[in-house]
Amino acid sequence: MVMWLDAFLSAGLAVLGALASPIVAAVGLPRGVVFGLGMAAIGLALLLASLGAITAGLLIVRMRAGQYRMPPRLRLPLPAGMRPPTAG
Repeated sequence: MVMWLDAFLSAGLAVLGALASPIVAAVGLPRGVVFGLGMAAIGLALLLASLGAITAGLLIVRMRAGQYRMPPRLRLPLPAGMRPPTAG
């Protein structure tokens, strides 16, 4: 669940940044709106960092237990050619 949420938030933040940056630069939105967009971007970045830390922590715990392959039921949000082999 954490990996999927991380993937969708990453894509959403990238799209938001790509769409909002030119609009803010061209239109000249009020200072409060620009500040709100900036705070939202910082909040999403912090959330993404925490999701990445959770994922890394879970993988470290598995590796310390001697499990070096991905869990068998794990569905990664990646195209088939990019998915690592799973345990099985």
